[in-house]
Amino acid sequence: MLSKEVLAAESSKDEELIQRIKSGEKELFRFIMKKYNQKLYRIARSYGMDDDICDDMLQQTYINAYSKLNQFEGRAGFSTWLVRILINECVMYKRQNSKRIFISDVTSPIPMHQNPETITMEKEASNILEKALSSLPENYRAVYVIREIEGMNTVETAECLGISKVNVKIRLHRAKQFLLKYLSENLSKEDIYPFGNERCDSVVENVMASLNK
Repeated sequence: MLSKEVLAAESSKDEELIQRIKSGEKELFRFIMKKYNQKLYRIARSYGMDDDICDDMLQQTYINAYSKLNQFEGRAGFSTWLVRILINECVMYKRQNSKRIFISDVTSPIPMHQNPETITMEKEASNILEKALSSLPENYRAVYVIREIEGMNTVETAECLGISKVNVKIRLHRAKQFLLKYLSENLSKEDIYPFGNERCDSVVENVMASLNK
């Protein structure tokens, strides 16, 4: 069972935690990281970071954020400030590395309580979405992930990416058009609501058994 102190820290607002961290409670920074790991991971992937370097990207982002915590004045949301640091890290990394970078796994983890066929179907859908996202130009992909997957609003997205609200809306619209085009060209009707072989065989056998009674 979590202690009252841990529960209180987890439920605290960013501003409160930051003030306490600035005052010397360094251990509280772990709650900031746990809160934003998933968001930063997805956004790093949207910038084409390979999965095996994402941990490094996130770690460096947090180190930079901690070292500059006194510079955070609260004019923008803390999450926006943190994402901005991550994006800078990704951009610098890409400038320093010429190898091709791939994207995958920007969707949510699959709950383990689901049955195998449901897991398979959702994993297939996840793979389709990942491939569709990887086909997007990076500037559209980043906007789509931040807005549609991470749920940040237009103002926050504009601040994260350093572009205007109008450009956010334009890029999001074009990203959706790209995705629709990709899906229409690459998704066959067999991919929609697949009826697995085991389920198909089970229905057939059950019906035949009933007919043969």
